[in-house]
Order: sequence, then structure tokens, then C-alpha cells
Amino acid sequence: MTESSLRRTPSAPAVVGYARAAANQSPVPQIGALIRTGVAEESIYIERANGHKTAWPERDLLLPQLRSGDTITITRLDRLFYSVQNLIVVGTDLRNRGIRIHVVEQRIDSNTLEGRDFFGMMSVFASLHHEFVRAATNDGLAAARARGKTRGRRPLLTPEQAEEAQQLYDSGASIPKIAQTFKTGRSIIYRYITPKPAN
Repeated sequence: MTESSLRRTPSAPAVVGYARAAANQSPVPQIGALIRTGVAEESIYIERANGHKTAWPERDLLLPQLRSGDTITITRLDRLFYSVQNLIVVGTDLRNRGIRIHVVEQRIDSNTLEGRDFFGMMSVFASLHHEFVRAATNDGLAAARARGKTRGRRPLLTPEQAEEAQQLYDSGASIPKIAQTFKTGRSIIYRYITPKPAN
């Protein structure tokens, strides 16, 4: 499916589904569940990837196309998010962009009060995680300096670049655009971004 096939008009935003199954599994049960919720079969993205992989091409194609008012429907959270941290960062990013997240089996809908509370908590956890990572990094660097060791694997982004990436995100730049700016992958940028709290 391509961007042109998204059914988006001023009065009817796009409603898409996303199904992910391992190579030895059938996505048919997920597809059926998505169709029963009202997603058109031709509007369903199907991913063939294991849960531990962070590169999901169909997902990476779908998410940047979504616009405010669109809906993405999945059967379970782990179909779209490969870790809790990924759920926190990507889920909050989608919410901040005005995209509705509908999770069928777990009955999560970001348009409801309960759903907004759920993703609100996710944004709080994202901020805490960012603080924990920064504190752990600083502690590790201090310990290394105390031992006289200043060399090691270079960070994926320098502190200055990480700060600039956060500023770009806060000003409305998309994750793909930020990744392009720093010539790195989206998953790398997600490690450094603290999402804005969902409204």
C-alpha cells in the first residue's frame, strides 16, 4: 500500500490497520479482527518480522504517512511496538501528532479518557527513562574518569547533537527528518528524544 491509497479527506481521515506476524505465523487472524472493527482490507499493512527486530519496513512506511485525525488500529500493543520504551516514545509521538491509536484486544483507545490517561502515563515514564539514562551515563563517565579511563565506544550522538535533536523534535520536526539530519537511523533518534506530554 502506498500513501496515495490512504483514504483521507477533510471529512473522513484515514483509518488504517497494521498486522505483524513472524515468518512462520499467519497474519490472517489479525487481519480478520481488524476488518471486524471497520478497517478496510486494502487499508491494512502486513509486516513479516519477529518481535525482537527493530527494523520493521512496513511500520516505518506507515507511521510517517499518518496525519492528525487519522486512526491506526492494531490487535495488541506488541504488534506495533517492539519494547516498552518503544511504546512510550513512539506511542507518545503518535498521540502528540493527533493520531488515534486503537488496540482491539486490550481495549485501549487513545480517544477515550482512559486511553488518554494511559498514554499520559507513558509520557511521564518516557521523561523518567530519559533522566535515568542520563544519570547512568554520567555516573559511568565519572567512574571511568576516576579509574583514568577516558576512551571507549563513542556515543551515537554527541551531547550537543542530542540536545539539538530534542530541540528539533520540540519545534515540530518529525523523527524521520531528524534522523536524516544526523545521518542515522530512526531507532537511534528515539533513544535520545523525550516526547512532549500528550494533551
